[in-house]
Amino acid sequence: MRALRTAVLIPSALLGVALLAGCGGTSAPPPPDPATPPTVATGAPPAQAPAPAAADPLTATPPDGTTALDPARVEARDLPPGFPALVWTRGPRTVGVYGRAGGCTETNAHVVDQTAEAVTLRVVQTTTSTGPCTRELRYPALEVTLAADLGARRVVLTGEVR
Repeated sequence: MRALRTAVLIPSALLGVALLAGCGGTSAPPPPDPATPPTVATGAPPAQAPAPAAADPLTATPPDGTTALDPARVEARDLPPGFPALVWTRGPRTVGVYGRAGGCTETNAHVVDQTAEAVTLRVVQTTTSTGPCTRELRYPALEVTLAADLGARRVVLTGEVR
């Protein structure tokens, strides 16, 4: 019986040693990782187009059919914190901004002054009730019509929370 155990154990041990030796030997290289791009004759990876960046939902963008005004032409003077300073145009005499509203607040915008150098807009957030109010927050698009084409004038944004 003892001879039978030795006969079974020795071949099993030799098989284990043979398998371990095969793992570190000079066998064929492992298959390439599919996540690694193949290399070209120069050894450099092939050029790949960058993946498109996902739009940041917290970054204001102009509404469809409008054109964002160059930020260098926008001066956000006395605009309350949290109000977007993005300005857009829809044609030569329509200027737009975002207000801030929600639960028990509403918002509007109006032209305060128009000179040859600048157009001043005021964005107002008004409390409409003492509550109870929902905790929603919206940024409605507001547009105003100018007396003359905006042209090269800059836009000055002011605002208040009432």
